[in-house]
Amino acid sequence: MEVLKSLLPDKNLLLLESCNIDEERREVIVLVSSVQTAVKCPVCNEATHKIHSHYERKIADLSWANYGTLLQLRVRKFFCINTECKRRIFTERLTDIVAPWARRTMRLASRLTAIGLASGGAAGFRLSQKLGLNTSRNTLLNLVRRIPLPSPDSLKIIGVDDFCFRKCKTYGTIVVNLENNQPVTLLKDRSSETLSSWLKENPGIQIVSRDRAKAYEKGIKEGAPDAIQVADRFHLLQNLAQTLYEVFGIYSKDLKEVEQLQNQASVIRDEENIVVVTSPTEAPPPVKQNKSRTTSCQKKRKSSKNLGAT
Repeated sequence: MEVLKSLLPDKNLLLLESCNIDEERREVIVLVSSVQTAVKCPVCNEATHKIHSHYERKIADLSWANYGTLLQLRVRKFFCINTECKRRIFTERLTDIVAPWARRTMRLASRLTAIGLASGGAAGFRLSQKLGLNTSRNTLLNLVRRIPLPSPDSLKIIGVDDFCFRKCKTYGTIVVNLENNQPVTLLKDRSSETLSSWLKENPGIQIVSRDRAKAYEKGIKEGAPDAIQVADRFHLLQNLAQTLYEVFGIYSKDLKEVEQLQNQASVIRDEENIVVVTSPTEAPPPVKQNKSRTTSCQKKRKSSKNLGAT
């Protein structure tokens, strides 16, 4: 029993009462109860110990060896002793073990979330089946969607660029923290008003890297007038490539003449030898097969076939 107690999500808050194994369902059924003496109301945060009633929750947990685990958790309902609180009766919370109304423990949800992040829906579902975790593709995707985004506190250097919700139809704006290369938020469109309102809600930004869009330039000036605007690396290289392409196109004849002069120029290696740059020789034409030889070989093959038939 001491070993089984160590396998519980939190042995300080749960009391192990019994443990049974269902061989047909390959499942371990663990009966546990809460041992909290006083709990706090979720509305007014007032502590109370007045018990109203008991009830039981069935919660899935991490598998033990090759057996799935089902926790039959006995919890209680309490009276709120605060007369000014609108909640009169509430159920006790075990926030470190299971979320309210959840059907799986926090540690199982964390494991499934990690699988969903690493493998996605379909591949994560196949992997979870191999690990003995009963779930579905949509459950993994829902757990990933519920991950809270990091708070955009103390942002100083950000990057702003557009992306498409639907190609050539609907576009949005992505904001990235360039100090740790992590996305911060996704804006519903790429208008200057939306970007300006977001920048006003998150003051303290010093540098903004953006593309050449006039809407972003206007939005940054209105939302963060003190921020320094710089062009991002991708668009700088893209503009450089386009400029060089145009310049080389204009002076293409001059560049060809320079190339010809360079190929015809002689290089003095020493006083006696002179090295001359020449164009590469052409590859020799392919060797043609002798038709008379091939026809004679074909005649021999036909004659051998006729002899074999007779």
